[in-house]
Amino acid sequence: MLNVEQIKSLNELESLVYDFILNNGKQVLSMKVRDLADAVHVSTTTILRFCKKAGCNGFSEFKIKYKLYLDEQKMPQSHDDIPLLITALSQFNNAEFYEKIERLAQIIKKSDNVIMTGIGTSGILAKYAARYFTNIGKISFCVDDPFYPVTRSLAENGVVLAFSESGETEETINHAREFRQRGCYIIAITNRHECPLVKVANDSLNYYLPSRKVQGTLNITSQVPVIFLIETLANKLKDLFSEEEQDK
Repeated sequence: MLNVEQIKSLNELESLVYDFILNNGKQVLSMKVRDLADAVHVSTTTILRFCKKAGCNGFSEFKIKYKLYLDEQKMPQSHDDIPLLITALSQFNNAEFYEKIERLAQIIKKSDNVIMTGIGTSGILAKYAARYFTNIGKISFCVDDPFYPVTRSLAENGVVLAFSESGETEETINHAREFRQRGCYIIAITNRHECPLVKVANDSLNYYLPSRKVQGTLNITSQVPVIFLIETLANKLKDLFSEEEQDK
């Protein structure tokens, strides 16, 4: 519905509007602008600003274009749609992204400690990242306990990859802040570029997918882009190790 650049331009509140629309399908078509604002708990101004970023002059025009979009989809209610993942992954296919990956890999290569942190599903991804980085030759470990003490020896010349789909998990934010205060370089890996975790971090990698929740709080947003980011960053680090060996 929106292209990657349009999604990137959304702020936190506009992202909530986008997620609600994608998760509620045709229900949105029968809503008035005030109905949608009340459902998402934002102002009507936020709705209109979202519509403008989506290339529409107002909510009425947006609903027309959105209906046409739904009519073109064979499975309009499918959230694990391949096109959504293709759109999310396509943003990475550019020189700017790979330059950033190389810069971050260089920082990780020079570090003494690599720590992966997150809780819940993000904690599982942090464990995967720690194992993958260790497999390619950079010893890493996961801290999925938000109360794990940040000691001087742990943080010294360290890099932290902080995982949070929303970028709003308080425990992860506080842990990342504590690591940064101890001198660590923080890389946030989140689904949004405007979120509290990114503000705490030195740098971030973001992937932009519609957030999905069941039973109100259980997050089932696809983590395929996160796996891609982990493996791409680790494999660039492996390439740097290989180049160093060849130069000896």
